[in-house]
Amino acid sequence: MPVMNYRKGTGAETSWIIEETSFHEKYTGKCESIFTQGNGYLGLRNSLEERYVDTVRGMFITGTFNKASKEEATELPNVSDIVNMEIELNGERFSMTEDNLKEYSRTLNLYTGETCRNVLWEGKNGNVVQLSFHRFVSYKNVHVIGAYVEIKPVNCDVKATVVSGINAQVTNHGAQHLTEFSKRAFEEKFLQMGMVTTESAVSIAVSTVHKVFQSGKYTEDAASKIIDDRRKIHAEIQLVIPQGETARVEKISTVHSSRDLEYVASGKEPEGENVCRDGLDNLKEAEEKGYETLLEESKKVWEKIWKKQDIQIDSKEDDAQIAVRFALYHLQIMVRREDNRVGIGAKALSGEGYKGHSFWDTETFIFPYFQMAEPETARTLLEFRYKGLYGARKKAIENGYKGAMYPWEAAWVSDGEVTPYVTGVNVHTGEPMICLTGVIEQHITSDIIFALWQYYAATDDQDFMDRYGYEMTIETARFWNSRLEWIEENNRYEIRDVIGPDEYKEHVDNNAYTNYMAYENMRLAAQVIACIRDEKKDIYGKMQKLMQEEGTSLEQLEEELKDKMKKLYLPQPDEKTGIIPQFDGYFDLKEIDLSVYKNASVVGTVFHDYSGEDVQGMQAGKQADIVELLYQMEDITTPDNKAKNYVYYEARTLHDSSLSKAIHSITACDLGMEKEAYDMFMSAALTDLGQEMKSSDAGIHSANMGGVWQDVVMGFGGIRIRDGHLRIAPNCPKQWEKFTYPLYWKGNELHITVCKDGVEVINEGEDFEAEIMGQTVTVSKGKNEFRA
Repeated sequence: MPVMNYRKGTGAETSWIIEETSFHEKYTGKCESIFTQGNGYLGLRNSLEERYVDTVRGMFITGTFNKASKEEATELPNVSDIVNMEIELNGERFSMTEDNLKEYSRTLNLYTGETCRNVLWEGKNGNVVQLSFHRFVSYKNVHVIGAYVEIKPVNCDVKATVVSGINAQVTNHGAQHLTEFSKRAFEEKFLQMGMVTTESAVSIAVSTVHKVFQSGKYTEDAASKIIDDRRKIHAEIQLVIPQGETARVEKISTVHSSRDLEYVASGKEPEGENVCRDGLDNLKEAEEKGYETLLEESKKVWEKIWKKQDIQIDSKEDDAQIAVRFALYHLQIMVRREDNRVGIGAKALSGEGYKGHSFWDTETFIFPYFQMAEPETARTLLEFRYKGLYGARKKAIENGYKGAMYPWEAAWVSDGEVTPYVTGVNVHTGEPMICLTGVIEQHITSDIIFALWQYYAATDDQDFMDRYGYEMTIETARFWNSRLEWIEENNRYEIRDVIGPDEYKEHVDNNAYTNYMAYENMRLAAQVIACIRDEKKDIYGKMQKLMQEEGTSLEQLEEELKDKMKKLYLPQPDEKTGIIPQFDGYFDLKEIDLSVYKNASVVGTVFHDYSGEDVQGMQAGKQADIVELLYQMEDITTPDNKAKNYVYYEARTLHDSSLSKAIHSITACDLGMEKEAYDMFMSAALTDLGQEMKSSDAGIHSANMGGVWQDVVMGFGGIRIRDGHLRIAPNCPKQWEKFTYPLYWKGNELHITVCKDGVEVINEGEDFEAEIMGQTVTVSKGKNEFRA
């Protein structure tokens, strides 16, 4: 029986409400993750107030990375639990089972960011009680969390006890990141705990206060006392609730850290006492406003966001509309727009998975959304990578290279490479399990530069290029210039011993994706050197000084880049089949029938039958690799060969990564494979949202959210950047009548509607030229219509 309902909303709330329709204790992780609430600064898993065996509490503050020990990688610490409420009703602990629930509904309103759980519960003594739990994380005041529970006895009077406060006993699956430095109760109601991370010395203050309402009126008559325990402080509230009446316990909390953006101007992180003081002051102001006012303030921010960012789909055949809004919702809560010290984690701020680290996921899958829909945020994300040049240069030196070699996993801006080299121990042999991605998965360096130049083409942000972009391009090209290997017997440069996007294949030579992206990075750098020599002499002088400090020059680098580009091996389509080899020797690998694994409801099932070494020797890929390349660089082969490569490699791709199907959808769309494109899109869109109840326990798949947006805008919307110009080649799915999406192009705000027979562009800015449906046209200010 399906648990998730996507059609709860009606009227104005149609396609805005996601509902969990029944409770199953073993599936708590699903909605903890997908109902995550946040604002880019703070992420709060939607764990239930009462405890269950598999509950994973999670509250994460962006940028507060810490190492629990020298042997472990840095990660985002799980901050104190402020969600837990233990409730007793006539002496019986409130806890849901499939037997004691007469009614159950739990919803996330994507439009407002509020969650609601309504329960009709029957105790062992036959008492029936209605409980309603509400929660939000403010988008107006990013430090504030609001929550309340309403308790209404149906067939009896109830003596209720609610125990609620701050619990700092939480860990990251056993790893303890925080020590307590203060614990206070102020005015007998404001509770606060001050903590500091064990290695990075980040101070964190969590504060909370409770208010009680009886029959809609605030009361101070409820009996209450403060309970102090080890790494915990709680309020115990006693209530007497007559049958048919409603009591409400409201809880307002604030979260602050010494790495908060507000403290940056001072030039140093504040003392823990100052963070606690600011947290308490903020809490007092928030308590005065109360839940409803705070929620209304947050709603108004969300309303502005949706007014600018909503994608509207006219379709009644499926759940595409709510799936796209679900992706947009998570894109909005995963990034701190103004803070260039932090990136976006692979699980965003929704769980402990991947330790909060940033991967190539950001630039390749998430960044295009911000580049085209929120260019100011895109710039912030690129500035984070510029600030990471220190770590990238350090990594290059450590690996025997020059220039900047970007970390495969990044955390705090100055941390450098944070990929754990040893991920565990083989319990059968005692040997360490080695993770090679941080050493030989190197394409991230050129992925970042590819994204940078896409941003420049879309925005004309010359200020960014002058300050950061040119330097990033040259420094990364220096890495590739030192990374290429001259292979005498082949009379060419090659890139050997890498991992490409397909991470099931390690230690491969000449991964096509890696080689082509490296070539593009080098080509852009050679172009930059020529440009700044003639037009940006101050930047040229700065970079020349940097080169001279290392015993070389821009002239020498330019010459070497041009020479090596001519001789760099770029795998070509086979003359007979038209297939581009994913890497050297790929066609010699064993072929097996992958259908049983491709059709499995969970990923990784191929390893039930084969070892990692076995899969290394098979034509069995984890995710898009050549297909990713064909999307990024569509002109490297003919359309006919592109179709052949898509069919060939899709049959050999397991889609065991959430990064895979969205890219296949776009490429299928380009090739006119309408059914395949739509099927891949819907499968990607339901990666977290769908009925598979164990899909998202460790957190949502943040890159897939960007992939879903790309499917709609880049795939069905047909958006591409070609030679600095905008191209629109729409492909409206047959399941949709039309769809509308917003876009920014070189400062112009656009609203594009794609229908069956053409496209409409409303241009809020200045006239510009574009390629639309194969024709070069002028897009004038105002409404423009183009028909097939």
